[in-house]
Amino acid sequence: MKIVCWSLLLGTLITTIAHAQYADDNVTIRDNRKAKDPFKVSKKVKKIDSSSVYESRTIPLKGFDLSAKVPTGLDISDIQVINAVSDSSLLGYVQSSIFNICEEAIPDKPYTLYLQSYVDRSYRPIYKKDAIPLVWVIQELRIGERTFGMSEKGYLHLKAMAFVGNGNGTFKRLTQLDTILVRGGMDVTHKHDENIRDGLHILLERSLAKDVLLQKIDSSVYTMSAIREEALKRYQKPALQSQEHIEGIYLTFEEFINDQPSVKNVTYSLEHNTVRFFYTDSSGKKSFIDKFWGVRKNGLLLKQYYDLLIPIEQKQNSIVLTNYLPLARSKNNATLLAILGGGLGGAIVGAAMGGQTAVGTLPIVENIPYIKKKAPIATGVDIETGEFTL
Repeated sequence: MKIVCWSLLLGTLITTIAHAQYADDNVTIRDNRKAKDPFKVSKKVKKIDSSSVYESRTIPLKGFDLSAKVPTGLDISDIQVINAVSDSSLLGYVQSSIFNICEEAIPDKPYTLYLQSYVDRSYRPIYKKDAIPLVWVIQELRIGERTFGMSEKGYLHLKAMAFVGNGNGTFKRLTQLDTILVRGGMDVTHKHDENIRDGLHILLERSLAKDVLLQKIDSSVYTMSAIREEALKRYQKPALQSQEHIEGIYLTFEEFINDQPSVKNVTYSLEHNTVRFFYTDSSGKKSFIDKFWGVRKNGLLLKQYYDLLIPIEQKQNSIVLTNYLPLARSKNNATLLAILGGGLGGAIVGAAMGGQTAVGTLPIVENIPYIKKKAPIATGVDIETGEFTL
């Protein structure tokens, strides 16, 4: 993707203030407007299967030259990759052309082969006969990118576990990795493969470290079958396994993932152009619920994001933003049109279109300690923390 530098001419913003005619006027303004019902889906709105409508971008993994930095430590005979990602349909999203059009990023091979063939091709030179084997369980491998004023950032989220063989067909847990890598530049779409390779190489260095066997992460002994079960354990949650869900308000993420909403009856008001949820007790007393994790009603699931409600849904074993790709494209188009024809005010309106239901609003990943600025745009929800993630 290439950066487009827009030169904006900002005019003077004039605010007109109406004063009361008399100093002792006591004017009460009542706003009788109603917010849009977040659980009422328009007949004009249809879900889009992005894979069948939009073009996608393949991200190949090239070979890696180990001559400059061969890790030392444990001797290994091979590395077997187990694919346990929450969504294996794609790697994430990238932007293409000078207009930053959002596209799905997919591997150029089936997901497991994509990783295994790269690992074999790259690390075979360090394998030693009669040494112990490694097993890598890839739990998340997700890429994304975002354009800023004069640069772009490419992101990789890699979450993985490593197991080492005991020489008798059993394994012990060796190490684990959960990190986000960032790579900047003027065109980061072609650098995602470097981020993926760097992430896997960090995992290799962690796996082969001389003191890794002393970490004692887990004293259990695993068979290959048990490793696969361990890899899938994070998906054995009611929210991901149930076909039908209890409608209600989830005050916390724990309530959501366990499919146990505190408030079973979802009652809400649209008065004063605001969506407000409340609980009515047996005496008829109404208590408003301002802060909560999410709410489910009429088959729709919404996650609270500040004062907005973000539509989310399950995809494979992940929780993703509903219709992320068409929303990202619509927001980008609205922003470009506003800049070219509608001015900055139009751009702001286009970016915030949809009001409190956040149609067209894309949340930011805000829980990365070492990324205080230029954080990635979220495309889903972390199934272990409940926070927005790549």
